[in-house]
Amino acid sequence: MHLTLISTNPVKLIYQSKKILPVDDLSKAYLMKKFGEYYSKAELTPPPDFERREWAFVLLENFPAFFMHRHISFHSPESLRSFLISSPPAHIYYSSACYDKPSEPMERKGWLFADLIFDIDADHLPLKPGTKMEDAIEIAKREIIRLTEILENDFGVDARKIKIVFSGGRGYHIHVYDENFRRLESPERREIVDYLSLNSPEISSASMQMIRVRRCFLAFIKKLIEKGNLSEILKKQGLRKDVTERLEKKLKIMISDEELSKKFLSGKYSIEKITSSKKFLELTDKIIESCISKVGVHIDAPVTADVKRLIRFPGSIHGKSGLRVMEVSRDHLEEFDPFIDAIAFGDEKVEIRLIPNVRVEVRMGGEIFKLRGGEKIKIPEFLAVHLICRGMARYGY
Repeated sequence: MHLTLISTNPVKLIYQSKKILPVDDLSKAYLMKKFGEYYSKAELTPPPDFERREWAFVLLENFPAFFMHRHISFHSPESLRSFLISSPPAHIYYSSACYDKPSEPMERKGWLFADLIFDIDADHLPLKPGTKMEDAIEIAKREIIRLTEILENDFGVDARKIKIVFSGGRGYHIHVYDENFRRLESPERREIVDYLSLNSPEISSASMQMIRVRRCFLAFIKKLIEKGNLSEILKKQGLRKDVTERLEKKLKIMISDEELSKKFLSGKYSIEKITSSKKFLELTDKIIESCISKVGVHIDAPVTADVKRLIRFPGSIHGKSGLRVMEVSRDHLEEFDPFIDAIAFGDEKVEIRLIPNVRVEVRMGGEIFKLRGGEKIKIPEFLAVHLICRGMARYGY
């Protein structure tokens, strides 16, 4: 047996494998048993307008194949729970839209309205190569915090109508249950995406997002001045010494003069009024581009624009991680740790065998586990489910 408990400090999650084998019947039966037990006891909160939602499932009996059964509806939460216990799914989805006839084919459903949905996933973030999974989830968390603030401040959404949900995988979802947005069509929702991501030239220069970009620009220039680096950077741009000195002086005035700063932030005063130097304006464009990337919210645009989207059901289990899809309050988002708080199963020791050519280093439940391919080992149930769901372990020796 090779099991190393190092510490409770965050470490990178490593999953390395040259070959993922099909899931055997014993492992599949184990997952069906554990998922069924979970759904028999879990507190499941149905979404608003429950009876008008379409539901979709990827059943564990087909695991790991991803066959979606959809165009299903339920008349009560009790009937949903009965289904989950009798046919435990690997993944559970429901429609962001509400329909007149949710169980009919799409062309006969009769679309009524849809929640406004946002998906921030590690796959859509500007991450550096080799970014650790835990770090990626933390970055996604910061994006979610920024997005909720923009929804409240710029769009006037009541904080009580914003639901933050950990996806069970590598990111978060936001559900907006606000009647002012529910009847928006795809084009209007794409305008919201453009505003958030700053990818449209038609965004008002006086918008809060553009003000944030300009504020970022001012902060960047101020930092260069305070560190004494501005002159050097301007020289590297090929500007003459006299031009550099005049430009630096004007920039210092703009930053220190409260009235000028306000005009710049509102778009009433531009850099072109300070200088016509093409070389400096090229540098300005680069700084602005960097600020746009920093200020813009990196969301999965098609999710928000889609008025008939299927989204994971909070309270369900993510079939590829074994973690809970769960609502997280804004007050507790900062300290939320999915590898502790979203664990769905207990710590009873379970016998598993890692498949060959696998190396695992993972922190779950406050412990760090290092495992190697081919090992036969007893590990906590929550980790066993996690590794089996990822196709990296088999149940039993």
